[in-house]
Amino acid sequence: MTTDGRGPRVSVIIPVFNAGAYLAEALASVAAQTYRDYEVVVVDDGSTDARTLAILERARSEPGLTVIRTENRGPAAARNLAIERARGTYVLPLDADDYLAPAFLARTVPVLDAEPGIGVVYTWVGLVGSHHGVWRTGGFTLHELLTRCTIHVASLYRREIWSDVGGYDGRFVESCEDWDFWLGAVAHGWTGRGVPEVLAYYRRTPASRELNARAPGVSARLMRSMVEKHRGLYEANLEEALSGMYERMSSAGIMLERIYDHPAVRALLRLRALVRRAPAA
Repeated sequence: MTTDGRGPRVSVIIPVFNAGAYLAEALASVAAQTYRDYEVVVVDDGSTDARTLAILERARSEPGLTVIRTENRGPAAARNLAIERARGTYVLPLDADDYLAPAFLARTVPVLDAEPGIGVVYTWVGLVGSHHGVWRTGGFTLHELLTRCTIHVASLYRREIWSDVGGYDGRFVESCEDWDFWLGAVAHGWTGRGVPEVLAYYRRTPASRELNARAPGVSARLMRSMVEKHRGLYEANLEEALSGMYERMSSAGIMLERIYDHPAVRALLRLRALVRRAPAA
């Protein structure tokens, strides 16, 4: 996007696999950024549906936008390939079914520009699609990241983090490659800063990998892979990791109790019980 001959400040990297229903909105949200010093690198991870391929073909003619096609290897490998080809000092991963507010780069780039000690800038996230509300992300500490992924994949970071961590790990095909990446970053001493505004939007669809990752057995396997890879961190911080996980379980239990104790929910449950006891006609 620059005209002075130097590389762009930001590389927006977008892995795509059959996301034709949402890809145009993701690309449009990047094009609408008020901060203009960026490039876009799209990796088509072996898409097969006609809608996706048509959007990508049109995108090839856009200035400052590069489309790379590869066989299907998963989002981790696609992001790594995009970053290898990218020229930006800062990297912003954006999934093809998510999108950005126009001010995302304008509100995050200046933080990295002004504070060399900050490696990652993240924002609050609007939940769209089949989930609703606001994810108030953060913080970015070892204690917190040992127990859960605290920030969204669409967070701006210095390219050096990708080199330090060794890129996104392809073993996390089903999910959690971003959690693993952020945990690796904080383990290398990188810090983060949150912008308390909704500037990214995270879409959940029936095809979202997150849903499959929560299935019985899958979530346990992913957690075992995480602990196996970062065993030293977990062993050195065992008490903090276990206490954090227990605190999350307790919070979830309290939330469920409050939901079931709500008058509307109690009335619905009583009605359901009455319907079930009613004799058949």
